[in-house]
Amino acid sequence: MRTVLLSKGKNIDSLILDEQVVPVPSQGEVRVRMRGHTLNHIDLWVLSGSPAYSVTLPHVMGSEGVGVVDSIGEGVGPDFSLKVGDSVAISPGQGCLVCELCRSGSESLCPSYRVLGGHLPGVFSEYVSLPATRLLPVPPSVSPLLASAVTLAGATAHQGLVVRGCAQAGERWLVVGASGGVGHLACLLGLVLKLEVYGTYGPEKKKTVLARSMDIPLISHEAQDWPETVMRLSGKPFDGVLDTVGGATIPRILPLLRKGGRAVVVGETTGAPTQFPTRELFGRQLSLHGVYLAHRSDILAMLNWVSHGDIRPIVSEVGPLTSIAPLQNAYRRMSERDFVGKLGFAWQ
Repeated sequence: MRTVLLSKGKNIDSLILDEQVVPVPSQGEVRVRMRGHTLNHIDLWVLSGSPAYSVTLPHVMGSEGVGVVDSIGEGVGPDFSLKVGDSVAISPGQGCLVCELCRSGSESLCPSYRVLGGHLPGVFSEYVSLPATRLLPVPPSVSPLLASAVTLAGATAHQGLVVRGCAQAGERWLVVGASGGVGHLACLLGLVLKLEVYGTYGPEKKKTVLARSMDIPLISHEAQDWPETVMRLSGKPFDGVLDTVGGATIPRILPLLRKGGRAVVVGETTGAPTQFPTRELFGRQLSLHGVYLAHRSDILAMLNWVSHGDIRPIVSEVGPLTSIAPLQNAYRRMSERDFVGKLGFAWQ
């Protein structure tokens, strides 16, 4: 079987398409024949050697993927309701499943929480064997690439807006970084939740692609005065801001909130240093929430929205993986932010 492997160094040029033996499912595991994958910013952190995801080489890449059950190992009980041929999504992150945090739905707070492709070997292979607890049902109407897009990015958007942000119909929300994976899905989810959504993006060429998928006010955050532009368009402060960029944007988003407003930070893709605006936070009684990935309930919720046609992720397929070159080019596009939504590939 083919596997995307990070081989001799932590950079894009060290990616190879390797031939490996098809795994045999161990006790409690299920073998999945993978159908489609989407790329995530975690992949770039791994490729750059980030200490947050310090992997041992060689390393199998990838956190997001969807496939069909191919073989069921011993010890997988009927309570999992799995049979050969079922379409399943992989839950990228998982805790110990037995502690109070895991049992209460706060799995990503578990000390044992680990992410496939980041802390553990990933899923960019034609076949993977994983614990049955990692698998979630995918409605038959949802294509592999669309389903894959919401397993991590979409689930994070749901965790940020619904669970931590407590967004309510009629509220006004700003999504900073609306052209990225989490950002565009947060905008689409916000519209389903009947929020008044505004979005920011980077280069001007991204606006056309975004506008085809969502009818919302869109502002480029490359202009120095973008917060002022947002406020002029809005006419009044926001109930909430979901920030996928982080870093230097945090001091600029808090003044956009009403008193008692909520800011949810789900990433720091810029890596820029931040001087934290403490006075803004306590003086106007703002709430600031951090979100690291999501929980399986967020994945299931997003799959449900997609299956009913309420949300359609933007996914650009990078071509069949007959060689490693299309994937390397896709990661270069990601590192240069030359894309909108998600990038993905399918096994042929």
